[in-house]
Amino acid sequence: MEEAAAESGGLWLVAALSVSMFVGSYAAGYLPLFFTMSESRMRLVSIFGAGLLVGTALSVILPEGVESLYSAHSHHHNSLIAEQQVKEDDHHHHEEEGHAHVDDNRAKIGYSLVLGFILMLIVDQIGRSSMSRNERANRSRIGISATVGLVVHAAADGIALGSASSINRPDIQFIVFLAIMLHKGPASFGLVSFLLMEGLDARTVKKHLLVFSSAAPLAALFTYVSLRNVGESLDKSGSSTGVLMLFSAGTFLYVATVHVLPELAQQKSASSNDYTLVVDAQSPSTASSAGHSHAASGSSFTLKELLLIIIGAIIPALLAAGHSH
Repeated sequence: MEEAAAESGGLWLVAALSVSMFVGSYAAGYLPLFFTMSESRMRLVSIFGAGLLVGTALSVILPEGVESLYSAHSHHHNSLIAEQQVKEDDHHHHEEEGHAHVDDNRAKIGYSLVLGFILMLIVDQIGRSSMSRNERANRSRIGISATVGLVVHAAADGIALGSASSINRPDIQFIVFLAIMLHKGPASFGLVSFLLMEGLDARTVKKHLLVFSSAAPLAALFTYVSLRNVGESLDKSGSSTGVLMLFSAGTFLYVATVHVLPELAQQKSASSNDYTLVVDAQSPSTASSAGHSHAASGSSFTLKELLLIIIGAIIPALLAAGHSH
């Protein structure tokens, strides 16, 4: 009875966070339709959000994912020992099987992190390639390419929240939710700014915004429900949760360290085109007019911006440490 109540409470919490994610993302995207926000402030929010993504991936999602994997292994191993306690001659066999599970978990950690990183890499490259091919294409197709790329990013964020929610740790959920929101807000704002700059009408832009804002909440709910229903045993469920959390850590690390921070570091001055750099939605003509090039020596972060990155990266570690006892 208590377990069912806890599960119901967990679902309601995920639903509440998902609704908040949708509202926050949609509201942030709606702002460019009415007025222009200070680009320097949006840049600072993006930088702080990138720091939060790094800190959340390294100090929250990664440790929790590893713990979920090894907790599942421990539960499985203890069950085997209890079942075979009367068979003393099988002890060596279980010991070997335990070592095999440990090695398997180590492989899962590496594979999950790398796959998450590679997925985001592929999505980014497909987006850039599509922009290059569509340089002379109509603006609607360019807008769709930008939206699809960001929807995949948002879905990965939703998987992170859904898998973090399945371990019944509200503190972990809050940290992951905060990191996602501070990343999605500027991304949503940037997407709409880019689409408007490309000449799409407000009605079409709102449709793109609706799809983007819905991706993460739907992915979070789907992931949470799937993990709750997968398998009958704790070890299988825990293993799936651990793998998804580690996968999410890989996506977070890519988005922050390869996608967001390098783009921000390359910006020499704030302009309306800056938004397209942050969301990776620029057309080749826009990029060239902005003088953007990864090979070019752009300006580095200011001391204030560097401190924001460091503070953003440290906050998740402090919050996680404060709730670990």
